[in-house]
Amino acid sequence: MQSYHEDEEITPEQAHKNAVELAEHTKAWKGHEVLIATHIDKGHIHTHFIVNSVNYENGHKLQWSKHDLKDLKERCNEQSREQGLHVPEKGKTFAGEVREETVAWSKDTYQLLKQAEQGKVKSYVQDIALAVLDCKETATSRETFIRLMNERGYGVDWQDSHKYITYTDLAREQAGEKACKIRDNKLEKYYNMDFGKESMEHEFERNARTAEAEQSKRAASRVKPTEPDRAGKQSAQRSVGDVERELRGIDEAVKSRTSKGRAEQAERRRAEQEAHQRAEAERRAAEEQQRVASRRYIGRGWELER
Repeated sequence: MQSYHEDEEITPEQAHKNAVELAEHTKAWKGHEVLIATHIDKGHIHTHFIVNSVNYENGHKLQWSKHDLKDLKERCNEQSREQGLHVPEKGKTFAGEVREETVAWSKDTYQLLKQAEQGKVKSYVQDIALAVLDCKETATSRETFIRLMNERGYGVDWQDSHKYITYTDLAREQAGEKACKIRDNKLEKYYNMDFGKESMEHEFERNARTAEAEQSKRAASRVKPTEPDRAGKQSAQRSVGDVERELRGIDEAVKSRTSKGRAEQAERRRAEQEAHQRAEAERRAAEEQQRVASRRYIGRGWELER
């Protein structure tokens, strides 16, 4: 089928002409009868192709490969560019906005994913996607991520020599189910999200830095101030930060002796407090927005608030 968006400025006649040219261009259809029907009954113009699988020239069956399909799509996009029409972009709507709804090229797969989102059926694809999203939020390395996924009952085949990550529902595999594996590129296509190796590793690095910073903060809070020795002397080892804090303290003490200085100090403290509050609010809003955007369209059965 060749279809156009309902807002596309194209006539049924031009759409049918494009379809005829497309059929003539397709080498795999040479020698095969093709029925071409252009419809306007669905709110958008679209054309159906019905191909006789038997070649009337030599009696051979139709041979159709991924390369043939790719060639057909490229020619279709060329037609749109030549006529100033919209060329579809992966992961974007007709208006150029990021697509958020579930996408699948197979009708059966699409219906299954939609039913899973509505809680009508259980889908191992959806379960794996949710597990990946959850585990990558806390994992600090590839090894940690794989361990967390294993604990949830999912196998992870992540090899440097392989382009994609393959996930396996171990329970389905043990039960003899053939449909139990899915690659990260399939998850990306279905949910319009980045499940690739590079983005995952960046996420792990961010988590590791955050964990390290929190650990350092906790360690610093446990450090006791230096006790004076028997001679009543403080340790000679002092950091630059200690000296700077003392200088600021002296400056503050001097300013506090005048009414103008006290006003300046109060204003500066208020400005610093407001700036800190704004930065903290922006950080929390950004984290919440990212968390909601990552999960807003992947299943209702998932508990978003923990």
